[in-house]
Formats: sequence, C-alpha cells, structure tokens
Amino acid sequence: MADKTNIEDSESKLASLNSATLGAEMPQITLPDGSKVQTGTMGALLINIRAYNEAHKAQDKDKMVLLETAMRASVPLLDKVGMFDLFGPEDWIRGDNEGRRAVGKMYMEFKG
Repeated sequence: MADKTNIEDSESKLASLNSATLGAEMPQITLPDGSKVQTGTMGALLINIRAYNEAHKAQDKDKMVLLETAMRASVPLLDKVGMFDLFGPEDWIRGDNEGRRAVGKMYMEFKG
C-alpha cells in the first residue's frame, strides 16, 4: 500500500507543478494499458527548461534548485510514455542547453 500512496503523492505533486507552470489545471488521461498520466507534463518541462537556462545564465542558484525539483518530478512520467526512448539521455545531455542537459542527467540518475 505504501507504494501506491507514494505513486499517488508523486502524481499529485506533478499535477500541481504542471498546473502552476502552465497557469491552468491540467487533466489526467488514461493510456491504452489503463494507467493514468498527467497531461501538460512536456509543455511544463519545456517552460521550466527555458527558465532554467535563464537562471543558469544569471547564476541564480536558488531558482535553479527550484526548477530542478519541477523538472525531476516529470522524469518518471516521461519515462513511462517513452520520451527517453525517442530522445535518449545522451541526446538531452549533448549541446549547450543547460536545462536540457540537467533533465538528461536526472533521467540517468532515475534509471540508476
């Protein structure tokens, strides 16, 4: 039961983060396998990556830590729907986009 509670807490946190980032409450959808996923996750991640890049450029470490929390919350869902199969972590890490690089590293940590 603790596992189900942790999953529900994570989904609730992600829903709150996505809604706050996008400025609207985002619904859940049901995938063909019956599992539910939070919509708006990729859109919120893109906004957070842009904000992270700006914070990195300004050397605003407090804002970067806050954004890292939001970006990290999206990793399990994006893994579940296959985003990291389409664009592997090496694709996220490559280049000079600090926010994208951070997400790639977070995914690698998530997969352990």
